[in-house]
Amino acid sequence: MDLLSPAPRHDGSGMPGYGQFCPVAKTCELFAERWTPLILRELCGGPAQFNDMRRRLPLMSKTLLAQRLRDLEHHGVISITTKPSGPGNVYALTPAGEDFRPIIEALSLWGQRHTQAILRPEDFDPHFLLMSVRSQIPRSAFPAGRFVIRFDFRNLRQARTVTRSWWFVFMHPHLDLCMKDPGHPVDVVIAADLETFTRAWMGYLGLADEVTRRGVAFDGAADAAERAKALLGLFDRPRERRLVYGPPEMLEA
Repeated sequence: MDLLSPAPRHDGSGMPGYGQFCPVAKTCELFAERWTPLILRELCGGPAQFNDMRRRLPLMSKTLLAQRLRDLEHHGVISITTKPSGPGNVYALTPAGEDFRPIIEALSLWGQRHTQAILRPEDFDPHFLLMSVRSQIPRSAFPAGRFVIRFDFRNLRQARTVTRSWWFVFMHPHLDLCMKDPGHPVDVVIAADLETFTRAWMGYLGLADEVTRRGVAFDGAADAAERAKALLGLFDRPRERRLVYGPPEMLEA
């Protein structure tokens, strides 16, 4: 034990401190708690309501999410305002919170380069995957007419969900993610092993790789299948995906 090191302290929120004035240490006291970076990741996409974040962070308890949001407001990282109509609040980044955006982007890039080997089966969630895919498609790429993709995922973790099929319904300027059959004709069916498709979308695998050819199949007219691949950002060879953590207009840059 280093007797010259100051003992850890607690700040006003009750969170453990490092007992150092170093800006890295002070920032980590705010940022490096479990779930906090993911809350900021979600708010980088724009103001959100409590249930919006619950859907994206299903393993986080309501109580802990509410506490983290109060802590972030206390430190000036987010604002909490009452909805103009109806119950509930709207949560948004303040200018100080916006300064975390490049940190979130840097964490994403580092993770893509260095964490592929530690992905576990429980990390692959079809609903989170498709919400993420939807968030990365620029509106300018949406087809002018209705275009429907059905995803049939297999090898799902039953504890997470029992649903097998999801639908993307493009109808410019909207893109709906449906968990029930929307009743529209389907242009392309993607039948895939969940983990393989996730790795292909992240750019860790290419569609031409043997494991992907075994694990992901496109059923539909050739031109519709190619359109689906372009919309979803799927390529024959692995490539680094630069995820955008921001509102939809940032995808157009």
